[in-house]
Amino acid sequence: MRLRRKLIVHHFRQLLLFFVVLIVVLMISLVVLGYRMTKGEMAADFSLLSASDLALFIHLEENGVRVDEDVEHSVKSQNGWLQVIDKNGEAVYAYNCPPDVPRRYAAGELVGLAQPESGFPYHTRIWTIQLREESYLVLYGTPAPEVRLLHLVLPRGAGENAARRPAPAAEAQEAFRQHNAWLAVYDRQGSLVEQWNNPQAAKRLEAAAMLQAEQERRNRPVSIFSRYDEATGRTFVVGVPNPLYRPGTSAAENSDRLVLESLLKIVLILVLVVLAAALWYGRRVGQPLLHMMNWLEQLANGRYQEPTGRTGRRVGTTHRGRRKKSFAVFQDIFDALQHLTAVLSDSERRRRDMERTREEWITGLSHDLKTPLSSIYGYAAILESDQYEWGPGEIRRFGRIIREKADYMTGLIEDLNLTYRLKNNALPMVKETAEIVEQVRRIVVDTVNDPGAERHVIRFQPEVASLLGQVDGKWFRRIVANVLANAVKHTPPGTNVLVSVGPHSGGGFVVKVADDGPGMDEETRENLFERYYRGGHTQEDASGSGLGMAIAKQLVLAHGGEIRVDSEPGRGTTVAMLFPPADDPKERDEAK
Repeated sequence: MRLRRKLIVHHFRQLLLFFVVLIVVLMISLVVLGYRMTKGEMAADFSLLSASDLALFIHLEENGVRVDEDVEHSVKSQNGWLQVIDKNGEAVYAYNCPPDVPRRYAAGELVGLAQPESGFPYHTRIWTIQLREESYLVLYGTPAPEVRLLHLVLPRGAGENAARRPAPAAEAQEAFRQHNAWLAVYDRQGSLVEQWNNPQAAKRLEAAAMLQAEQERRNRPVSIFSRYDEATGRTFVVGVPNPLYRPGTSAAENSDRLVLESLLKIVLILVLVVLAAALWYGRRVGQPLLHMMNWLEQLANGRYQEPTGRTGRRVGTTHRGRRKKSFAVFQDIFDALQHLTAVLSDSERRRRDMERTREEWITGLSHDLKTPLSSIYGYAAILESDQYEWGPGEIRRFGRIIREKADYMTGLIEDLNLTYRLKNNALPMVKETAEIVEQVRRIVVDTVNDPGAERHVIRFQPEVASLLGQVDGKWFRRIVANVLANAVKHTPPGTNVLVSVGPHSGGGFVVKVADDGPGMDEETRENLFERYYRGGHTQEDASGSGLGMAIAKQLVLAHGGEIRVDSEPGRGTTVAMLFPPADDPKERDEAK
């Protein structure tokens, strides 16, 4: 559950980081797109800017108003001028302004500038912006030669009722030639009555076409301006070349193309970000998984160690031996694999040792079986021979020897059968309440009376006079007898062996067999209860089945107990057999 939570948090954080980066990249791209579109609009036609876009380039500072160089460059490239006017009508900033442009304006003067009748010779655009919570007007103007030219040909007088008269024709035509302009005059019926510098002028005036041409003058090669004179009923149309016109394109088309190009770039950037994130994420997740797969494959091939890189260092670790961040989240799995590697390595070592000890045991067992079989075969051959006549006493002696050898062989076979029954839990246990101190005392007495133990000093020292416990009498005797026999068999003559029995602090009772013999090394101590294992003491009898201690341990475990060994070379050996308490419900049920 801990690993699952760690993986969920780890991957959630990585995905969250990816989305944050994606959103940041998208926002930056949109800001860049907006900035490029604004600059594109400024370069194409400054008057198309919105007030919010324009406010980004105008700054109110302590020493006055400052306008970005990009704005000034765009204004100058379109032959325009720019003013920033405060609430008092004062131009607090002016750039590229002609002499005829005012520096201060009356309250209604700015409104009149936008009217065609004002005669102001500039196309104007006015924005209202906020600088430090104060309102300012931004006035932008570009030359309007068509207005000047139109006023040269319009009838004019000293007063509203005065007779109107046109300007001198020579003066007006010269002005039109200088500006490469043309003039077309239409009467009340819309018929062409006069034209200058425009032989292709339409013979009849179409109001809809004229209005559309005036509205779209910024996207046409010729800027058209017209005026109707009520006194004469004539319509005067002036056309001048449009300096902002770009053949084949329009401001809208340029803006659309810029948006399309920018969107394609944004999509490309997002694709690159996603690919980079996928490679980064795949590397961070894939490397630990690949390392685990290589590790498992190496374990399957019998190489019980963690794979290393070309430098000889474990994959995914720093030079200090710590796991990298991408590997650290899988630390629980690496710990499990490390434990599995150690267990498999130990199991492989034990298997090899088992094979070796099995072969040694088979060799010894074959020798142990061959010796009594040889005796049985020899005495059988003697009894079978008709060359001799044997007396009854000799025949009984031969029979006793044959029986002893057969009993020895039977014991070996029973030990082998018993250990496999214990291994497969096929040995029934019949537990009964018994006097433990008395049972152990009888086992010690039987061992002392055994001729094989006559050269050892065996003592029995109970901690209490009486102790009850639930055991299977037959197998309990086998446990203590095997451990005691092992202590006698694998220690030199003169060794002191102490057998004790008493209650255990954790409940139940404990039987200890301690000797002051040569002790055991670590290998012998670890393999003491392995089947077929022999020896570890410096002086020992190599005969026997090699199953005694294995049987003792399995019988203790079958009683629900535990067996422990404490031994070091030169300090002797103590084997403690712990049995569960007699009042344990589980033990009571088993005893029944």
